[in-house]
Amino acid sequence: MVITPWGDAAELRKRKLPPGRGTPAEVVRQSQRERLFGALVAAVAEKGYEATRVSDLLAISGVSRKAFYEHFESKADCMLAAIAELVRAGTAIMLAGYNSAGAWEERVERGIEAFTRLLAAQPAAARMCFVDIYAAGGSAIATVERTFDEFEAILQDALAETEDRATMPPEIVRALVGGLRKVIHTRLHRRQEAELAEIGPQLASWALSYYPPPQPLRKGRGPKRKPGDESAEPVVREVDERIIRAVAEAVAERGYLETTLDDIVSRASCSLSTFYSHFPDKEAAMLATLDRGGSLLLAAVMPAFRRNQEWPLAVRAALGAMFAYAVEEPAFAKIGAVDVYAAGGAALEQRDQVMEGMALLLAAGYEREPQASPIAAEAIGGAIYALTYDQVLAHGAESLPEILPLATYIALAPFLGPEEACAIANGGRPGSSAER
Repeated sequence: MVITPWGDAAELRKRKLPPGRGTPAEVVRQSQRERLFGALVAAVAEKGYEATRVSDLLAISGVSRKAFYEHFESKADCMLAAIAELVRAGTAIMLAGYNSAGAWEERVERGIEAFTRLLAAQPAAARMCFVDIYAAGGSAIATVERTFDEFEAILQDALAETEDRATMPPEIVRALVGGLRKVIHTRLHRRQEAELAEIGPQLASWALSYYPPPQPLRKGRGPKRKPGDESAEPVVREVDERIIRAVAEAVAERGYLETTLDDIVSRASCSLSTFYSHFPDKEAAMLATLDRGGSLLLAAVMPAFRRNQEWPLAVRAALGAMFAYAVEEPAFAKIGAVDVYAAGGAALEQRDQVMEGMALLLAAGYEREPQASPIAAEAIGGAIYALTYDQVLAHGAESLPEILPLATYIALAPFLGPEEACAIANGGRPGSSAER
């Protein structure tokens, strides 16, 4: 069965308290809640959140249906309470590591390592919080988001204790936490959680390689999509291409879970039978759409990277092309950055393959700084992804060129140091500023 923070799921029913008046009501209630939380972790691990039913929780926990509804209004309500408990425990362990004795760098490393080791020890619960959470709706996601907000505050406070990092911009701290989060998410959804027990120090080393930019990072500017830019002549597309673009537009507007086949075929100007002649279901159409978006992205990025002989400028050009792509194809950009989380494991794996291709562009950085953390390229990809996610949610995909200098600094600073990375981020050339 599944090991949960509340015990082996196979043993939960055996923990039912005997009937009688000798057991305080609060003890009974606490036992029921813990068994239901453990049952939820086990059921979601085996079936996924959407397929899990209240009856599954009752069968695993031994709690009666009447007692369940005395505790929770629904499966979603139970999920929120379980996530809150898991978040509380995880935060306490992370804080215990950080609040231990020693230099601040050591304390940050202990906090990160304690957290990653906890996730490795409880993979089913961790996967529920990091992966399955996106099928549970906005309230559950917000509960986990608050954990990372707290982690950002811890890291910002730690940096404030130092002379050389006290002025670290909050947006860089948020990106660093996003990088940590993305590395964790990838290991969990690929079921490689055993690696989390070992990579805590690498993640800490990467995060601690950043210093504040010596000069303010400028706000990037890029092409804006204007009404009327499109050709007056309609573009004639094949049916499958119309369906793919319809999926991108519908999901970008409504979200993956809320998008229906009727929404898609209406936008594609085709019938349901025509849809089914090309795709077996909505998930397959979403995967094809993500594949198309990834192909368009790489087609924009790779030539921009290759046109530049100097690696730092090539990285900046590649990021600029990525953000310009978002201006031209905002629907594809949004579903790849935001809506993919709700589309399931296959969609996430497809998205991650594109991200890994982008991370390869950073490989030359290790030639410049061999001591950089082994996980730096992957974590940088996650950090830039976090910046992209936040920017798209707040201001739309068309606004992404604004964060080009910030993303460039995040990409280059561990390899070049803050001075040169800042100069290039702001439009300078390699060697235009002395290294740290």
